[in-house]
Amino acid sequence: LGDVYKRQELEKSYDKVYAELKSLGPINFKAIEEFEKIKEEFEILKQKFDKIVEEKRKIVEMITEIERKRREVFYNTLNIVSYHFNKLFNGVVGGEAKLELENPEDLDSGLLIKVKFPNKGFVELDSLSGGEKSLVSLLFLLSLQMFKPTAFYALDEVDAALDKINSERVANLLKEISKNTQLIVITHNDVTIKYADILYGVTMEDGESKILTLKLWI
Repeated sequence: LGDVYKRQELEKSYDKVYAELKSLGPINFKAIEEFEKIKEEFEILKQKFDKIVEEKRKIVEMITEIERKRREVFYNTLNIVSYHFNKLFNGVVGGEAKLELENPEDLDSGLLIKVKFPNKGFVELDSLSGGEKSLVSLLFLLSLQMFKPTAFYALDEVDAALDKINSERVANLLKEISKNTQLIVITHNDVTIKYADILYGVTMEDGESKILTLKLWI
């Protein structure tokens, strides 16, 4: 009985394997050859893929390093300009001033100009009066000049909205700056005019414009 049972089990296994082989259809004897060919192509593609992945990694590292240096240079510049801005503002007005980004994590976000007048809290540029905006804007431009000076500057009626006290302060500041940098100032402000080294005026005579020159220093 034992041998009969084993034989029946073997026949069942044979029938099952035979059915599975039959279900596979005709045998492709070129399969091994085609497999080797596809495997070779796969290896070539895999090498190219690995190379691209490595190149991508290097590019990402380079971009990360460039961004790190960009942020470092930007914030270094911002801090220096903010330092000069605060120094100028304190010297002219007596308060404090600083520069900040709207979003410190985004270098492309807007720049905030904040100032603190004596006995007041910090406010942004939009909250100031016309004269105060003119004064703060001029000091901001001059703080940029202190960071990266140029040979000369032309200022067109930057004192037009200033009162007499602030005109005097700005004129004193421009006089000090003019020791190291040439300034051309277009103005109708008599307070500013008296601080000039040389005055150039335009007058109309017999329908013709004439330029007058007056040296205020020897």
